[in-house]
Amino acid sequence: MKTTENISLAGYAFTIETDAYAELGTYLNDIREAFRADANAEEITADIEERIAELLREKCISGMVVDMTMVRDIKTRIGNPKELAQDDTDPAPASPSAVKDEQKKSWKTKRLYRNIDEKVFGGVCSGLGTYFGLDKALVRLAFVIIFFISFVWMVNDGDGPYFIFPMIAYICLWISMPAARTDEQKREMKGKPTSLDGYRSSDFDFRTEVREAAQSPAGQTFRRAGGVFLGILLLLFGLGVMFTCVILPSFPSIIFHEMMEWTVLDEGDQFIFNMFSSFNTTWILILVNIGLVAVWGIYNAIILLFDLKTPSWRPGLVIFIAWVISLFVTAAYFFKMMAEAIPGFFI
Repeated sequence: MKTTENISLAGYAFTIETDAYAELGTYLNDIREAFRADANAEEITADIEERIAELLREKCISGMVVDMTMVRDIKTRIGNPKELAQDDTDPAPASPSAVKDEQKKSWKTKRLYRNIDEKVFGGVCSGLGTYFGLDKALVRLAFVIIFFISFVWMVNDGDGPYFIFPMIAYICLWISMPAARTDEQKREMKGKPTSLDGYRSSDFDFRTEVREAAQSPAGQTFRRAGGVFLGILLLLFGLGVMFTCVILPSFPSIIFHEMMEWTVLDEGDQFIFNMFSSFNTTWILILVNIGLVAVWGIYNAIILLFDLKTPSWRPGLVIFIAWVISLFVTAAYFFKMMAEAIPGFFI
């Protein structure tokens, strides 16, 4: 049985074994000593403590105690304090300010990532703003201005779709810039220290990118607009089909008057006359088939227009299955009546 300590590291509470606590305390003291002469010693130490807290949070499941193995693994991933300090070994530096600037530059080296935590669509503009230290809104505004200038240029000159070029540039940056998903990548994006051994895969995955784009603010706006547009189309379609169901009972009389002008009816014509010249079971089955299509269209239109969640029992799927069954029933009834009216038809 081992004794434990409760500690707070970078604002996070952990329960740690006593020997691991001593090991971690020694490591943090070594870090403070390594950066003691640096003007940004407090900021650097706070960053490293935050990094250690992030790694501990990754390793510790709820209720788990930090042990010596975790602490030693973290020390390996972060590295030696003297290496992190990146001391200048040149015995005759140009000037103290130059050494300090070089240390700050090496410490704050950034990597280009898409900032998906502050994205509007793919996080490209946000990532560029983070990398170059610019306001993300200004980068986005620059993309929009370039797009509209290209569009106006194309309209005035009528020579080539120039507005496509900014879109292609954005897509190329989206594919080439990996997304900062892990804590390590987010720290690299902001120029904070991390370990090369801790890199994780940042390959472009199409399904992941599409899912993230759909969940972005711009993606949600496009999805909502597309849903409203499709909902209006489905509503018009459903209402049109419903209107057809209303006027459908008048079709038998129209067919009756048209076919009464025929002087001679063969077996096939007589079968059609008997089937469709009066409102019978055939027309009821046709009405059910068309009515289910109308109900399906109106149901999906309401779901899309009001952005409602589909119930767990899937009414749209139930309507579709009922429609398929009604098609089979209608076909079976039609062939049955044909077999009775025209002997030897299927021989």
